[in-house]
This record gives sequence, structure tokens and C-alpha cells, in this order.
Amino acid sequence: MTTFDAEGRAERRPGVLLVDPDPATRTALARGLEGAGWHVWPADGDAAMVTYQEHRGRIDVALVDLQFPGLQGGRLLAELGQVAPELTRCAMSGGVSTYTASAFRRMSGTPLFAKPLDPRALAAALYDLLLVGRT
Repeated sequence: MTTFDAEGRAERRPGVLLVDPDPATRTALARGLEGAGWHVWPADGDAAMVTYQEHRGRIDVALVDLQFPGLQGGRLLAELGQVAPELTRCAMSGGVSTYTASAFRRMSGTPLFAKPLDPRALAAALYDLLLVGRT
């Protein structure tokens, strides 16, 4: 897990498990997050749990698309929560209204980011979530 110094700076690059069914979206988000200082482990739904288990000690955040063909992103988030309750878990989805995102967050306690995502803004939001989770 990422630790922070007295000024709130990460002592190593934070890591994110990025789970999205679309390879182009995974690649674009991964590049943007890496450019913003994150270490990214991209995965499709089938490989997500294996990828997490292999890199568990370096992944601080799981960012999971809710709309997967044949996979429920919410179920994957729940499974990750059972395996690693300390893991910061976030959801993303396209076509989500501000109201829906707010309701999802209130009901589940899980942040929901609406696509399309700006990778730099996403990186900052994920970093803020890590800081809040450490205080």
C-alpha cells in the first residue's frame, strides 16, 4: 500500500487496478493515469481478480466499470471488498447522471465516476480518495 510522508506526498507511486471491458478505454485511461504518476494494472473482467492477487501489495485502488458483458462490475467490487477490505474501491460507468452517481455513492459508499473520464482529473480524484482513506 502507498504510504504518505508528513506533507501528504506519496512515498511510492500509488497503484490502481483498472478494470474495463473496452481495450481502447483501458489503454487511454492507463496512459493518462501513468502520466499523472500512477502505476496501472489494466485488466478485463475475467483477469481482474487474478491481476489483483498477483499485485496485491502494490494496488491501492480498484477502478471497475459497472457495465460489463457477462460480468457485474458491482459484484466484482464486492468480491474485492471481501478479499481486501482495506482496498479503496471505485466504480465508473457511461451515461450516468449526476443524480445517479450521487445516489450510488450514498447507497453503496463507493465513488462512481461518469464516463467519459479525463485521466488527469481522475488521477487527482483517486489520489484525494487515498489521502482521505489514510486520515
